[in-house]
Order: sequence, then structure tokens, then C-alpha cells
Amino acid sequence: MLINPELTAKCPAGRTALLQLGFRPFFLLAGLSACLPLLYWSHVYASGVETLAYPPATWHGHEMVFGYVVAVVAGFLLTVVKNWTGRQTLNGIALMSLALLWIAGRIVPVVDADIPLWCVSLVDFAFVPLLAVALAVPIVKAGNHRNLIFIVILAVYTAANGIFHLGVNGLLADGVRLGIFAGLFTVLLLISVMGGRVIPFFIERGLGGRVTARKWKGIEVLSTISLLALAGFYLLGADARVSAVTALVTAAVHAIRLAGWYQKGVWSVPLLWVLVTAYGWIVIGLIMMGLALAGFLAEMLAIHAMTAGGIGLITAGMMVRVSMGHSGRSLHAPDSLVLAFMLLNIAAITRVFVPLAWPALYQDTVIVSAWLWAIAFAIFVIRMAPVYWLPRVDGRPG
Repeated sequence: MLINPELTAKCPAGRTALLQLGFRPFFLLAGLSACLPLLYWSHVYASGVETLAYPPATWHGHEMVFGYVVAVVAGFLLTVVKNWTGRQTLNGIALMSLALLWIAGRIVPVVDADIPLWCVSLVDFAFVPLLAVALAVPIVKAGNHRNLIFIVILAVYTAANGIFHLGVNGLLADGVRLGIFAGLFTVLLLISVMGGRVIPFFIERGLGGRVTARKWKGIEVLSTISLLALAGFYLLGADARVSAVTALVTAAVHAIRLAGWYQKGVWSVPLLWVLVTAYGWIVIGLIMMGLALAGFLAEMLAIHAMTAGGIGLITAGMMVRVSMGHSGRSLHAPDSLVLAFMLLNIAAITRVFVPLAWPALYQDTVIVSAWLWAIAFAIFVIRMAPVYWLPRVDGRPG
């Protein structure tokens, strides 16, 4: 599914392949943005010293949802849309220009310069709609209408980022919170939709076709409906009891979904267990969200179960698998990346569960978790950078 023949011209010997296909620059940038900003965030959190366009916690939440995640989404969709449609997606100068726009969006909020806030917002906001247009063109030209759902999701993502920037510019009350959480729910919806397509497929292929992952149509439909309902209730400020029950029902639906995909053999294949574990973290986060809305624990613990655990692991696992397949390498994770997956799990456990047992250690757990996350992605960058820079090992283009 993700390793079809490529369509572009072969990369000449001796030249970098970095701009041949979307996963190359954007997965590398995603790894860097998961590492460096987390180190800066831990410094800011510990010292209180910062020079940012908006408050540190606001910047951190925005960078994770609209910086790191959107780089992963861009690299993934620019790569798979080419396979789905049989048409070339951005490469060369056009791909470099889009990547530079993403980089600019990361730099302008942190530089110590007198840049108007509206200009900071405009630079950051421009990326996702341009990405959506770049993806919509080949999808529409190919008549691949089924995959327009991803353009719709990117449109919602764009709106969420717009709400955030209206908030930071003082034009929309509560816009910052609404924008970040709307973006988070959009990411969870994207993982749900995309995960439903590829995770069962990866499990079946990864175990040599000896198993068949179970999928139930009703559960597949409910997985989307329940997430949308939870997002609506939460963002619109519905009665906390209604949102709590919806979160627990959503968790149950996704737990059943994961149970259908699960096969015993996944624990022997790191590129499978990282995806199963990641989806498990999302289920845990939804359960904790229900408990938080019912007043039993802090909401931020639930949020970080879904983000530090679920989103962190599923994006790392998907980037490695897609990168190995599209660079002509065997579909397995090197030992260094298995270590990175383990560190991400430890980071999530540290951030989510240690404060439950020892609340007095909360600040320490934030810093330790951030460092573990950053180290994990530093390993990812060091190990994967040659994969993104060098041509495919099998000599094919892409």
C-alpha cells in the first residue's frame, strides 16, 4: 500500500534526495521540532525565562499540535496521496518552499525581534491551507474523491489554527483554548480515520499474512461519530457529566476497535507494537478524560496520555515505517529506534502516571518527561537523517 512504484525521475548519483518526496524533508523537520522545542520548553518551565510571542504554555501547546504534528501529517499525506492518485505531489523547489514556510512558522514566535503579532500569526496560519491545496489538486485530477475526506480534515485543522490566532491577537475570547483543543481533536480524528485504514493492514502484512485483523462496520462508524460528539460537547462547554459519559463511551468504542486489530504476534515486531501501544495510549487518555471531566483527576494528565503517549508514539512509528518503505529499506525498526519507542513510552508514563502517585513531583515529572521525549526524537533524527538525505537504496526514484 505504501511502497508502490514511484513516478518521479531517478535522483542522479551524488545528489541529495531530500526534495524528491514529501516524507523526506517533513519527517526530518518533525523529528527536529519534537526535540529542540521540548528542550527549550523544559528550560522555560524550569527557569521562567523566555522571549516568546505568546505565553510559554500557549506556545508549547500550539507547537505540538500545529507545529510537530502538522509536519508529520504533511510528510505522510504528500507521500501517500502520490500512491493513491498515481500523480506527482510536490517535489523540488515547490516542496522546499512549503518546508521553508513551515520553518518560518516555527521561528517567528521565538525570535527576539519586534515582529507584529498579526504577522507571526499570518506566517504560521498560511501553511495548512497551502498544504491542503497542494494535496487537493492531484486528488481531484485523479477523481480520487474518497480521499477528499483528508482535505476536509485539513480545512477543519485550518479553522482551528485560525481560532487560536484570533485568540492570541485578542479578537476572540477563549480562542486560544478553543483553537488548541479543536486542533487536538482534529488530530485524533485524523489518527482514527487513517489508523483504521493502515494499522490493520500493517499488522496483517507485518505478520506475514498469517492473520486477519477484525473490523466491524458498526464500530468503525462509531469510532468517528463518538470522537466528533466528544469534541462537540467539550468545545461547546456542555454539561461536564454529558462530556464525561461521552468520553468513556468513546474510549470503549476505540478499545473494542483495537481489540479487533490486535494479534499476539505484534509484540515481536517493533513497528507493530509501537502502533498498538500508541492506540492504547489514546484509549487510556479517553478514559482519563472521562474521569477528569467527572472531577476525579487533572485534565492535563488525560491530555498528555493522548499526546505524549498516543500521538507521540503513533507518529514516530508511522514515520519510521513509511520512511523505510519509501527509501527501499526493509520494513523493520533498527535497535536504536526501538530504544526511542521505549523512551517515548517511559516519557508518557512519567508525565501521566507518576504525578498521580506522587503529586509533589509534578514539576519534576514535566521536565524529566520533556527530556525523555527530546532524547527519543534526537535518536530518531540521528538515525533517520541519512535515510532522508540519501537516494533510495534500491536505486528507484522517490
